[in-house]
Amino acid sequence: MSRKRIILIHIFIWLFAFFTNLPFSNFGKSISTGQVVSNIIAFLYLMLVFYLFYLLMVPLFLEKKRLAGFCIYSLILVLIMPFFGYNLLYLNRAIFDNTFNDFYRGYSFKVHMSGYFPVMTAAVFGSFFKVIINWFMTMNQKAELDKQNLSIQLDLLKGKMNPHFLFNTLNNIDSLIQTDQKAASEALIRLSDIMRYMTYETSSNIVELKQEVAYIKDIIELYRLRIRNPNEILFEVNGYMKTGIAPAIFAPLLENAFKFTSFRGEKPAIKISLNSTCGIIIFSISNYFDKESQTQDNNYSGTGLIGLRKRLELTYHGKYILDISEENSIFLVKLTIDTNAY
Repeated sequence: MSRKRIILIHIFIWLFAFFTNLPFSNFGKSISTGQVVSNIIAFLYLMLVFYLFYLLMVPLFLEKKRLAGFCIYSLILVLIMPFFGYNLLYLNRAIFDNTFNDFYRGYSFKVHMSGYFPVMTAAVFGSFFKVIINWFMTMNQKAELDKQNLSIQLDLLKGKMNPHFLFNTLNNIDSLIQTDQKAASEALIRLSDIMRYMTYETSSNIVELKQEVAYIKDIIELYRLRIRNPNEILFEVNGYMKTGIAPAIFAPLLENAFKFTSFRGEKPAIKISLNSTCGIIIFSISNYFDKESQTQDNNYSGTGLIGLRKRLELTYHGKYILDISEENSIFLVKLTIDTNAY
């Protein structure tokens, strides 16, 4: 549910409530200006109570699953809020009747409790409305995430059948068969593992980090077959490897780095590191590029990075940081993900 639609729902509800309890007339009988103002004050005060629970109490307690705190503080607020409401009404009466000397005239415990029900009603409706809105937004986000995950899985399936990647890898393996049959066999096993991972593991929402690391290592090893010096690609891994992570989340970053890297400059040409500590995963990848043959925009563009940003926003909303920078012909991408909430 969009923010614009939520605002329109709020406006409609309050207009409906206002006109069904119109304070300017009383069944066709004219009333005093002071009474009109009192009715408006009471209406606005109940709006205040509504939004106190809608904007503060529910996010502060219910959304954080602090049910006991919500019940206790809600009870206290509902019991004391009528007092402040009546103070506003008595202030309005004192202004119009000039009765400041007898400000609390008529106020009693019975009068105080008569304001309990409307305040409680506003509090209940504010809380209920916020919970309903949150539920709709969660359902919409889940539906969008499922749709995005389906799209990503389809993209991954297309990627695994990419003739460019497959043909280059198979050609390299074919060349190895003539010179190093053991290396050719290992390369075939890695290619098989990649295909298996992309076919089965990517259908899950979460995999263990060690599985993702193995997938990255297989890709790197197959790319190393295409360069003269395998040491131009450096991959370092540290930390706890059983942390859950969305499958193939780093694949677009790998693809971009290998696509735009020049192996005729800085050594190593590609440096990749992955650290996992206390549920915080930091993945960084840097690659050297040739400014004479490539532009900065080339390395930042592409549907891969666009899809990655969308997937991060849906899967790790508010729990990730994606930094992309360029300095001295080196592109650096750093992705930090907090997996503790998932």
